Amino acid sequence: MELTLLRLLARLDKVRKTGEGYAAQCPAHSDRNPSLSIRAGNRGTVLVHCFAGCKTGDVVSAVGLKFSDLFAS
Repeated sequence: MELTLLRLLARLDKVRKTGEGYAAQCPAHSDRNPSLSIRAGNRGTVLVHCFAGCKTGDVVSAVGLKFSDLFAS
């Protein structure tokens, strides 16, 4: 598993494995049920989607990362 993905998953709550990725509580809003989808993309990228509508930048900022941290260096 890519280090970039592991760094994000380690900072999230209630992470669980799903079909092709993971689900977790979104740190950018008051989330009681996991609404955040996380999975590995192409070439070491991490794809993040909040089904409640939070922006990806807000999600990564809430866990102390930058948007650029979603891309392998």
